[in-house]
Amino acid sequence: MDKETIEQLFRQHYAQMTRLAKTLLYDDEEARDVVSELFAKLVKTDILPSNVEGYLLMSVRNRCLNLITHKSVRAKFEQAYTLEAKEGTEETEETEQRFQELMAFARQNLTEQTLRVFRMRHLQGMKYQEIADELGISRVMVYKHLAKAMEKMSSFAKKKTIND
Repeated sequence: MDKETIEQLFRQHYAQMTRLAKTLLYDDEEARDVVSELFAKLVKTDILPSNVEGYLLMSVRNRCLNLITHKSVRAKFEQAYTLEAKEGTEETEETEQRFQELMAFARQNLTEQTLRVFRMRHLQGMKYQEIADELGISRVMVYKHLAKAMEKMSSFAKKKTIND
């Protein structure tokens, strides 16, 4: 799609798209990231639907709902890990062994960037924005890396639990 068309769509719909994203996410920065990412994706396509406004708003809505879902999955994983870590000392050794197996899996199966983001968030306790600033990526990309890591690692953990 040509640059002029994208700029025109941006001027016409950015404010409305951002308002919708803010309404769903309750976070100005994440809302802007979602909308910007959508426009970045539009640049790469040659097809524009007949109802552009409806398409753009529906795309924002869907991206926001996906982001919310992934945050929920991540929160559940963090909660499960925290609860497991707080259990008795006998289980601490078992938990440590599981953690080491999980990290070994992560080193072998995640990309270097995804593993780096995961470590910064979960082992160093950095916030999304801190990670984004340090790595020179957007908060949405930080989120995507974490979602990818969580998906692969939780799948591994489930298989491991079934096999044990």
